[in-house]
Amino acid sequence: MIKKLNVALLVAFAAMLAFKGLKNFKENSAKKVAVRQEAAAQRQEGSQLAPCVYYGFWAGYTLENPISNRNGVLLDIVRAVFPKATYQHVHGNVEEFAKILRDNPNAVVVGFGAHPVLKDFPSAPTPLMRCPLVLMTLRTNPWVYKGVSSLSGLRILADEAFLDYKVIRDLRDRDGEGKSLRLMPSSVTKAEMAEMVERGEADAFVMANLMNLEGMELDGIVSVRFLRSFRKSKVIANDGTLFYASSKDPELAKRVVAEYEDGIRRIDKNGMRRRIFEYYGISETEQSDDK
Repeated sequence: MIKKLNVALLVAFAAMLAFKGLKNFKENSAKKVAVRQEAAAQRQEGSQLAPCVYYGFWAGYTLENPISNRNGVLLDIVRAVFPKATYQHVHGNVEEFAKILRDNPNAVVVGFGAHPVLKDFPSAPTPLMRCPLVLMTLRTNPWVYKGVSSLSGLRILADEAFLDYKVIRDLRDRDGEGKSLRLMPSSVTKAEMAEMVERGEADAFVMANLMNLEGMELDGIVSVRFLRSFRKSKVIANDGTLFYASSKDPELAKRVVAEYEDGIRRIDKNGMRRRIFEYYGISETEQSDDK
C-alpha cells in the first residue's frame, strides 16, 4: 500500500513539474513573441534610412555585443531610431572621426559632445544622452570639489576626447594645456592615468561617471586596489552627447538629422528611450541639466 502511495505521489509530482514546465514554456514563448512583435513594430515605425554609425570604444555606452544584442546606451538609442543602421568601430582619435564625416556622406558619429574638432559638422539639437563627468583623486588627497573655482591648483589628466566638455575646454583655454590640464591620447587607459596619479605625476584624472557595472568592469576600474585607493568627486559637468552627420551631402545630412529628431520624439513618447536608460541603470534625473 505504501509503495503504491509513493508511486502515486511520484506520478503526481512529475505531472506537477510537467505542468509547471509547460506553463513556463508558454509564458516564455509569449514573452519572446511579444519582444519580436515590439521589435517588428519598431522597425516599421523607425526611419527607413540606413546610416553607417561610426563609434569608438566607450564601455557601457558604445560596444557591440552580438550575443546579448545589447550594444550600450548610445548604440541602442540609435538602433531604436534607425533600425536599418549599420555600425563601424573606429580605433582612432577625434580627427579620425572628422575625416570620416568629411569623406562618407552616409556616415554619422556618436560618442562625442561639442568637441572643437567636430564643430563644422551638422549635429542634431537633441542630445542622445547626458553623461556626468567626475574627477578621481587619491583618498589620501584632502581636496573636495566645491565648484569650478576649486579646480584651480589641481594637476588634472584628461582624455583628449573630453574637450567636448566646456569645463575641460575652459581649463585648457585659461591656463594652457600642460599646466593645470594635461591632455592624454585616447589610447591611454584609465588604469594608466590612475598609475600616473599614484606616482605623483598628477593630482586627479577625469572620468565619465559610469552608471553600469558592465561598463566599469570593461574599463578595468573595479579592482580592489582602485576602489581602495581612489575617491570620486561630485559631478563637475553634465554635457550632452551629440548625434553628428556627414557634411559631404548637405541635403542628406538635413534628412538624417530631421529623422533622428522625429525618432527621438517617438521613442520618448512610447517609453523605449526610458527603458533603454533603465536597462543600463541610468535614471531620468541623471539626464537633466541640473547636475
